[in-house]
Amino acid sequence: MRPMTDFNPSAPTIPAAPSPPASEAAPPAGLAKGYAAIIFAIIIWSGWIVATRHQVHVATPLDISLLRYCLPALVLAPVWLRRGIVPRGEDWRLLMVMAVGWGGGFVWLTAKGLETVPASLFGPMVPATLPLVVSLWDRVQGGVPISGTRGAGLALILGSIGLIVGPALVQGEAGVLAGAPYLLLAAIGWASFTIAFRRSTLTGLEATAYVCLWSTPALIVAGLLSDSKLGALDWDMIAWLVVSQGLLSGICAVACFAYAVRHLGAARTSSFTSLVPMGAAIGGWLVLGETVGPLGWAAVVCACLGVAVVNGALGR
Repeated sequence: MRPMTDFNPSAPTIPAAPSPPASEAAPPAGLAKGYAAIIFAIIIWSGWIVATRHQVHVATPLDISLLRYCLPALVLAPVWLRRGIVPRGEDWRLLMVMAVGWGGGFVWLTAKGLETVPASLFGPMVPATLPLVVSLWDRVQGGVPISGTRGAGLALILGSIGLIVGPALVQGEAGVLAGAPYLLLAAIGWASFTIAFRRSTLTGLEATAYVCLWSTPALIVAGLLSDSKLGALDWDMIAWLVVSQGLLSGICAVACFAYAVRHLGAARTSSFTSLVPMGAAIGGWLVLGETVGPLGWAAVVCACLGVAVVNGALGR
């Protein structure tokens, strides 16, 4: 079974990471390129959250999901063709869990939640919740103890969620309350993917290719049966959707993260992903003009610190 930080194909945070072994240490010549790659991936992921928040007002969540997976499925065809539509020697049930958890359903739930939830609150609600769900699963199913440091990180993540949901309940913020269940379900789906991926024999790139491949037919059928807005969009907007969803988020971020893992090590790379919630909050504030109150910023800071601590940043 590979470590939880072996590779995270498209999302900004992954669960707690052990210290990288000596064999994983990056040569000095590759450090600068590795850092550049992970910074670029963080910018893409933060920008994807902001872009999706904007795009849900011009396209349907299903349209966004369709464009998110179709292009990567085609570009990564050499990857899945090499092992077959159902990879040889792989449990198809794990593939199914991975495709459902991090496939079209994940982006649909994300887009649906971002219809009413500000981009600044996405980080605490989804990527920061991922290590929390996986840690609870490991504790219940595998009896994996939660250490003091890791427990402190998870407590910070819980606090960040409380800083969002608590005031929303007290103040009756209908938008946050309406979108929060979709985002929490997206986080659970992402955690399901992570757990299944650990048990598979796939590399991160192969997992990405198969999730896109298995998601595309279902999304095409769903798109044909739904009220799509793609036909009413101009070509500039369609091109922006394809570039931001399929090319940058679906392909470039994956390649950058893989490159960073190779040159920096999985544990060090995963710690950098704790910056994504802050990047999304700043992007929503600057690009979308979203107002982030003191409690919102506090939630973002707690989420960033919690993910960093869970990923072992303090130990390094």
